[in-house]
Amino acid sequence: MGVFDTGHPVVLTVLGAASAAAAVARAWIRHRTAVRLEQERTRRVLGALTGATRQGRADVVRACAELEGKAARPGDSGGASGR
Repeated sequence: MGVFDTGHPVVLTVLGAASAAAAVARAWIRHRTAVRLEQERTRRVLGALTGATRQGRADVVRACAELEGKAARPGDSGGASGR
């Protein structure tokens, strides 16, 4: 006899609804976290671009991307890039 062998349809329905609600909540939290991280990245890049010349913008964006890439890999010392 399994854990969910109650035979009572109300109990099974409540358990199913709770499981579905938990899955939706996890997905929503993952989505909102991703959105917030992207907003923070955009804010940092826009802040770094403040005062940059038109010709220097690409270099600023590239430098921001490199810094974020290194931050995502804390154990990487960047030795392969030669810098």
